[in-house]
Amino acid sequence: MKPLPSTERGRRTRAAIVTAAARLMQERGLASPSMDDVLAASNAGKSQLYHYFDGKQDLAVAVLHHQFDRVMAAQPSLGDPACADLGQWRAEVLLAHRESGMGTCPLGVFVGQVDQDPVLRDTLADLFRRWQDALAGLVDRAVRAGGVIPDTDPAAAGRALLTALQGGIMLAHLHGEPEPLAHAVDHVVDGLTGSARAPGRA
Repeated sequence: MKPLPSTERGRRTRAAIVTAAARLMQERGLASPSMDDVLAASNAGKSQLYHYFDGKQDLAVAVLHHQFDRVMAAQPSLGDPACADLGQWRAEVLLAHRESGMGTCPLGVFVGQVDQDPVLRDTLADLFRRWQDALAGLVDRAVRAGGVIPDTDPAAAGRALLTALQGGIMLAHLHGEPEPLAHAVDHVVDGLTGSARAPGRA
């Protein structure tokens, strides 16, 4: 990707383009919207678009990073070095999913759409690794705080949480109800904390 613009106005224009592209790509697929579609949706000029992005692939990379930032913003416990509470993360995940109308994962929706483009595939894989590492960091803090079973492997736990989250979101979206996501996440969280699932928790 090109460096971020040096002016506030430039950063706002670039952000408007990326936000519009992200909305279109999440709705239609990463490859579907044309650059003209993005221009129309963002009210940007063609010279602005190509000033900030080298082409469709460059814009798609920016969209993937934008979607990752959305995910992290909806799960602030992952970036909070003082947070060691898996229950707080669980609540954030379920709230974000409800607020999305039980939609698809902003990042996971692109899995399977990048296989033919090594740059996009590697970018998406790296962002998922960063997400998994953030989950592992939360588990590590929980272990040290005594909230997770001792000797838990944070890396393995982070992978299990991310797997449960992605599968749960997919099934919740398919069935139009939040229970599959809550059950998938609870199964892993309860296994890590050693606690029984609380009645009525959703």
